[in-house]
Amino acid sequence: MEEKAIAKEQIKETTTVHEIAHVDSELYKVGMYTTAAFAAIVGGWGLICLSSAVLKEGSPVQMFKSLFQAITGM
Repeated sequence: MEEKAIAKEQIKETTTVHEIAHVDSELYKVGMYTTAAFAAIVGGWGLICLSSAVLKEGSPVQMFKSLFQAITGM
């Protein structure tokens, strides 16, 4: 009877390929969510900057005129 107990313990300790693949997929998910969160933060920051520029200039048309003048130097 003791031999059966030892054999069962050894089977429980082995790692299968499925478990290793599951860990890899979880790491990919962490990377994906981290990248998506960073992209959302940068996008939100860009929208805030753009809206503050529109508010400062008075209208989107005036903002683009000012942008064009700054680029061309006229």
